[in-house]
Amino acid sequence: MWQRILHFFRKPPTDDTLSTEFEDTLMLIVDPEQLTNNLLSKLKELISVQKAFVYLADQSESARSFSLVDKTSGETSQLPDLAINSRITRWFHTNRQILFCEGDKEVTDYLGVELQPFLDLSINLAFPLISMDRLIGIVFLHLSQGPLNKIQVANLQVLSRQAGLAFENALLFKERLRQNERMFRAEQLATMGQFAAGIAHELRNPLTAIRSTVQYLASDFAEDSEQSRHAKNILGEVDRLNSIVGNLLSLAQPAESNPEEIDIGQEIERCLNLIEAKAKTQNVKLQTSFESSLPKLTFDPAALRQLLLNVMINGLQAMPEGGTLSIKACRLAEGAPESASTSERMLIEIEDEGSGIPSNSIVKRYNGEIWVEKAKSGGTRVKIALPTS
Repeated sequence: MWQRILHFFRKPPTDDTLSTEFEDTLMLIVDPEQLTNNLLSKLKELISVQKAFVYLADQSESARSFSLVDKTSGETSQLPDLAINSRITRWFHTNRQILFCEGDKEVTDYLGVELQPFLDLSINLAFPLISMDRLIGIVFLHLSQGPLNKIQVANLQVLSRQAGLAFENALLFKERLRQNERMFRAEQLATMGQFAAGIAHELRNPLTAIRSTVQYLASDFAEDSEQSRHAKNILGEVDRLNSIVGNLLSLAQPAESNPEEIDIGQEIERCLNLIEAKAKTQNVKLQTSFESSLPKLTFDPAALRQLLLNVMINGLQAMPEGGTLSIKACRLAEGAPESASTSERMLIEIEDEGSGIPSNSIVKRYNGEIWVEKAKSGGTRVKIALPTS
């Protein structure tokens, strides 16, 4: 009797209750991997999921692909990244619906080669993660059961919307953390610039005195004598130090933009002069490769040096035990895949053998692009595309 009474008053959990609890749980999580685990756990409750692969947009302002989140399974080695403009991503962004691979033969044929690696792993369903008008990710599933019923399809649609909002929330949170970190780093750089400017001003006076004294003494030396050669070497080193001092002073200049035509090769060499001593202490080799007859850039020299130095210094920090930091500059042809622009641009590549962190705001100010790739050496390759004059 008591069991019948308790059963009467006990309220079993409904699909709506489970969905609400799941939504509340998702909104408290800001880690994409943990979100993925919760999503997969919920999917197993709703439908018979045997395999699941979650793709998310790269966590950067200039995302160029969708990457697999969980790479613990050996099967994931067969799966490629999805380009931001691939057929699969464009179809899900446009249609915003569940794809039943076996039932939507026309769509499956349209997606063709891009979808084949997933079909090879017995994927039979996929759905998008969308927030507002943005495609956040795509989930690929292998179900062991037959076709879903109407209630399961409806629950899956609700789940995809909830998950899309949750992943968007997590990405926004991550971006806010990155912004705070960049602001803190900018304040540090500003303080360091002021400190460097003070040192530079103190160095200029003795360097001027040394140069004047050596020039005066050299006037008494014979043109081809050993003393004359030593004096010229000293003058050359003093001039180099003066150049370094000038570069230090440029880092502390106000942030106003003063673009002018500049030679990218010369600017890169100036930056390398500033990090040369640090590179030697870390046993890091500096390599340069510049295409001949490069066009001029219209850019603020101080801003460009700050941009290049940020990436170069990050590269050095990624190689405390030594390695190679290579810097290349070349023309970027019209319509090249590395650039979304159709105008002629210059490509600057800075590659280390560790892991670097790029600086983005200066590039955007001049209508450029910056992105990061995995280098063949296992390190990081930072690419910067800038419009030419």
